[in-house]
Amino acid sequence: MEFIHILILSAIQGITEFLPISSQSHLILTSYLLGMKDQGLGFDMALHAGSLIAILIYYRNEIKKILSLTDEGLDYLKLIVIGSIPLPIIGLLFIDMVSINMRSISSIALMTILFAVILYLADSKKKDEITKLTNISIFTIIFIGLMQTLAIMPGVSRSGIVITAALLVNFSREDSIKIAFLLSMPAIFMATVYQSMQLYKIGNVEILNEHLLGMFLSFIFSYITIHLFISTINKISFTPYIIYRLILGVALIGFI
Repeated sequence: MEFIHILILSAIQGITEFLPISSQSHLILTSYLLGMKDQGLGFDMALHAGSLIAILIYYRNEIKKILSLTDEGLDYLKLIVIGSIPLPIIGLLFIDMVSINMRSISSIALMTILFAVILYLADSKKKDEITKLTNISIFTIIFIGLMQTLAIMPGVSRSGIVITAALLVNFSREDSIKIAFLLSMPAIFMATVYQSMQLYKIGNVEILNEHLLGMFLSFIFSYITIHLFISTINKISFTPYIIYRLILGVALIGFI
């Protein structure tokens, strides 16, 4: 694989994995514009691994609290464990149906636009009282976890739908992002494990230099994206991402 293709795919993974703009839409649009071939499951796994390492390092203090079983750490652990249960269950039940019926560009464009509008409504919702991450209720976690399962539909955006769900139950923008990123840890881990199992089944466990380079670049792009997203959200809100999604959805329709 050429370096420029590795760079582009790593950037797409690192940036779109954590921003509420739908990675699937970008991968499809990039493949269409550049005529790029499928990079293979091994490279996909390497990109996911890079993003996972970035989120683990960025939230190392939260992970320390979890491992130390502090009160705050236990709240994080409760969120991560319970909130992650619905995704693999729904994924296993419906992924084939989604793959068959919802991978067309028109479907992805519709989801990209629809969930941009829903994110806007959630962000604009008046909050009489801000929900706190401390002592988060089981009901709230289940709601967010169920909403996350919508991300199996291409064009929705996993981080985007979790942020939307958190905003709907009155979390602040900062805590909504933190919830999305904490839940991304098991989500990306599960994707990486699944891809590893698929590679093992077909007997392809070779690690290539392009895999290592892709993982490193994905880590760099992911870490920078996480930092900039969190540090700027109160200054710019979610509006630029919403507008971008609308433009992207229209652009995808234009390619039909």
